[in-house]
Amino acid sequence: MEPKTLTQVTCFHCGDACAEEHRVHDGKDFCCHGCEVVYDLLNEAGLCEYYALEKQPGVKQEVSADEHRLELFELPEIRERVVEFAEGGITRVRFRIPQMHCSSCIWLLENLDRVEPAVIRSRVSFTDKELTITFREEQLSLQGLVKLLRRIGYGPQLTAGDGRERTDRVPRMLYIRLGVAGFIFGNTMLFSFPEYLGADGEANLREGFQWLSALFSVPVVFFLSTDYFRAAWAGLRSRQINIDQPIALGIVALWLRSLHDVLSGTGPGYFDSLAGLLFFLLVGKWYQAHTYRALRFDRALEDFLPLIVMRKRGEAEETARVADLVPGDRILIRDQELVPVDAILRVGEAHIDNSFITGEPLPIRKSAGDTIKAGGRQRGGLIELEVLRSFGDSRLKQLWAEQAQGGSRPAMPRMIDQVARRFTLAVLLTALGAGLYWWGKDPAQVWPIVTAVLIVACPCALALSMPFAYGHTIRLLGKRGLFLRDAEVVERMAHVDTVLFDKTGTLTAREAHETRWCGEPLTARDRQWVHALARNSAHPLSAVLAGELHRAADDSLPCAEVEETAGQGIAGLVGGMPVRIGSATFCGGGEAPRSNGEAHVHITIGGTHRGHFAIRKRARTGIANAVTRLRERLHVGLVTGDAQLDSELAASFVGAEVRTRCSPVDKTECVRASQQSGHRVLMVGDGLNDAGALAQSDVGITVTETTAALTPASDAILDAGALHDLPGFLHMTRRARRIVIASLFISLCYNITGVSLAVAGMMTPLIAAILMPLSSVSVVAFVSVAVGIGARSSFRD
Repeated sequence: MEPKTLTQVTCFHCGDACAEEHRVHDGKDFCCHGCEVVYDLLNEAGLCEYYALEKQPGVKQEVSADEHRLELFELPEIRERVVEFAEGGITRVRFRIPQMHCSSCIWLLENLDRVEPAVIRSRVSFTDKELTITFREEQLSLQGLVKLLRRIGYGPQLTAGDGRERTDRVPRMLYIRLGVAGFIFGNTMLFSFPEYLGADGEANLREGFQWLSALFSVPVVFFLSTDYFRAAWAGLRSRQINIDQPIALGIVALWLRSLHDVLSGTGPGYFDSLAGLLFFLLVGKWYQAHTYRALRFDRALEDFLPLIVMRKRGEAEETARVADLVPGDRILIRDQELVPVDAILRVGEAHIDNSFITGEPLPIRKSAGDTIKAGGRQRGGLIELEVLRSFGDSRLKQLWAEQAQGGSRPAMPRMIDQVARRFTLAVLLTALGAGLYWWGKDPAQVWPIVTAVLIVACPCALALSMPFAYGHTIRLLGKRGLFLRDAEVVERMAHVDTVLFDKTGTLTAREAHETRWCGEPLTARDRQWVHALARNSAHPLSAVLAGELHRAADDSLPCAEVEETAGQGIAGLVGGMPVRIGSATFCGGGEAPRSNGEAHVHITIGGTHRGHFAIRKRARTGIANAVTRLRERLHVGLVTGDAQLDSELAASFVGAEVRTRCSPVDKTECVRASQQSGHRVLMVGDGLNDAGALAQSDVGITVTETTAALTPASDAILDAGALHDLPGFLHMTRRARRIVIASLFISLCYNITGVSLAVAGMMTPLIAAILMPLSSVSVVAFVSVAVGIGARSSFRD
């Protein structure tokens, strides 16, 4: 077989040209030994789908200054920067990976567990170029993990500080480029004065200025334009079309035509237009950066997170927002509740389930003095913690975002991606057609018109409309008490046509309206035992008992072997005495008649059923009106473990689907049955006995009065005091989707008009460079204003 011509062969892995090190392996061409090794590694792990997602997606291995200094990652100061969690042989690290550039990179990095069995889970934040990996360090050292990443071409980058670049300011290099562009543009305009003034008698002067303009154009192309060239080349390497490609093509076309004119003596070229083009493109980039910074929707989102925790002040206990916690505060965490901040265990025995952090559900026993990381969930009795770091430093929000279940993307992002990609292709074809047309009509106008067409068309507005519309919606909803996991939840909420509610802890207030004891009288010691066990549970009915019996409290009573069963009750040893609180079945008692939606909480002490507390709870303020408004547009239902509803709630759900005596499994099946009937279901619960239903639903919202609400099953967290605004929240998401569609229409109208004028020769490249960034800013401004107006109308009484 004759060898292939090297200049015609590209690497199967990275796409670079195969030169001196060209090698053929497994019927494929590789440019170096490194790319061949990575291919073998992926092939052995069954990960060759990596190459099917993108053409030649790999990153060529390059040896850095610290390539062989893996011991750096064992230094305490380096470990402290990259390791977020390390307990029980499981470690979670966060690396900065600047090499990731396409969907294949994301796919490979999120499937590292198939390359290395010691990896439990890996997640990518593409916008931050960050990779989070949870792995078993007893099987794979941190050095070994870094070596693995380097082998596949994604070696982590160590930078100063925490390794994250600041994105809240305009890059300094942009100001330098802007200054250089302004200087060159001004001088090139001066050099063009002889042409403008028609100084025919000064031929030498005109020719000298033309050569000076050509000289000044060199930094315009090779310094000011480099970002556009890099982005265009990156798109070509990954076989993707992006907005920078027509811009880069226009710059090159204008420069080459100008050089041709000067070298051939046929004209002065378009160096002034080229310099002006780059100047105004950079001005537009600076203006966009400042505008987007002013309109940022993602800043301080943690301030909106409506999580509540019990804070201890002396002997008193009070509720506090997790965002208000400061180092030194003492907080109480009950069974099933999440530890919201890094803290030290001071009182009690903790059994911490770190599955929220690591994905491994095995609880780890903690003793007084041990440190507990934010994101751990207590499984057992009440514990008292001392806050080490504030909530803003806990990364709890990022942990929650990583729990998002994989699945197909909503239709709107897919549609926008396709429109933007095809639009850029259409612009390139239109520029080619315009060039051919003007070549036959007026060759002198070909390059200015082609450049104007390439520059004025801007699909950026298409790509920005949805993130800004949904991002501002998230911010405004957060201010009103609804905190969404991510922007895609907005679109899924906009498609909801069915709302299912849980009752206890969701529609009813946490405080009891009336509590009475039914059974043989309880002694003071009995009440102390019941209180001591009830305060270990986050369930709303347990909270009622703890509040009812707080006068009988004896904090010296130790609780041991505390175990709570979802939908049943809680049991444990209180001062050595076995106590059970919960349903009749759980406590070994008989069902008693109920009236007006009462909830019965049975008590068993020392193996003897003693009776039950009958608890009546009021519906939350405004619930009746909210349910009525929802039923005007949507299907509304109720699933509850109670045997009946009280009269207030029953009146609101007359004619609606109401299911009583539902176990947690029954609630999940109810959601699934509704989905199988073709409905998009929103489930609203408290996150305790309905986690399965929340996970099954299209959108799961937990109503929060504790940190138990932050569960992997929830897509959103709703402040209990804002539940009556649920109709407004849903109306706002639907309005946001309509605003996105309207902004797409506006952007397409602008582009069609601009391209038409450019093709007709009625627009210069300079004007096109001014209009392009203005189009993006105008669409973003429209979206921001429209969402703000929509928010006010959605919540108008």
